[in-house]
Amino acid sequence: MRDTIRLIVTDMDGTLLDAAHQLPPGFPEIVMGLRQRGVRWAIASGRQLANLKKRFDALSVPVEIIAENGALALCAGEDEPFFCDLTPVTRFTDILTAALAVPGATPVLCGATCAWVHNAYPENFTEVARYFEKTEQWQTLAEVAHLDLCKIAVYHPDAAGTLHPALAPFECPDVRVILSGPNWVDVQSATIDKRHALEAVMQRFGYTPQNVMVFGDYLNDAGMLQGGVHGVAMGNALPEILALTPYHARPNTQNGVINYLQTMGLLP
Repeated sequence: MRDTIRLIVTDMDGTLLDAAHQLPPGFPEIVMGLRQRGVRWAIASGRQLANLKKRFDALSVPVEIIAENGALALCAGEDEPFFCDLTPVTRFTDILTAALAVPGATPVLCGATCAWVHNAYPENFTEVARYFEKTEQWQTLAEVAHLDLCKIAVYHPDAAGTLHPALAPFECPDVRVILSGPNWVDVQSATIDKRHALEAVMQRFGYTPQNVMVFGDYLNDAGMLQGGVHGVAMGNALPEILALTPYHARPNTQNGVINYLQTMGLLP
């Protein structure tokens, strides 16, 4: 395993980050040590590209970034994504209307460089700001009808129990409705998946699935945990994710990613 893995891919929230949303201790040194041995680290998240880039640039950590559930991919040291998959907002008019009808829901329209946050529930803005660095506000669909989007992320304090049941009926062959966290539902084109962006990263560097180890915990990680890679479900993962692979790590609250890499001989 130590001799074949060339790319480690981790989701952020619920996977690499702990309960306080902090990176593992010594993470910059871990990444640099692996890179010196020819092993790259990639982040694959539903978060905004600007949010992820700011965080890792501040640490001078060279990571590849898959953002917005796979709509964008950026290589370490580069300023512009080399992979991009955008959809006109008008494709989502019906589901956006339904989301706006759910009390307490805040739709975030995720563009490649900015996120447009619906302004009806300011009490949700603090949670939204955790994941989105560059934002503007919107009120009516007419204001945003010109946008091309990576996805729509809808925040609700009870996404699983209230929001997802209201939006799931809108899923169809070309639109996915994904419960991506306890408080988030993502709506995106069926062409967008972390796996597709990961495949673009693999092609960029000449990696095969046997060269890749992937960690995830939620439904938006399902695609990239499959396809012949060494997929690892976190101990805190949803049952559906745990069922996808026989390889399980400790929960994110117990430094599961780093512990698993140590167990597999990739870290001391």
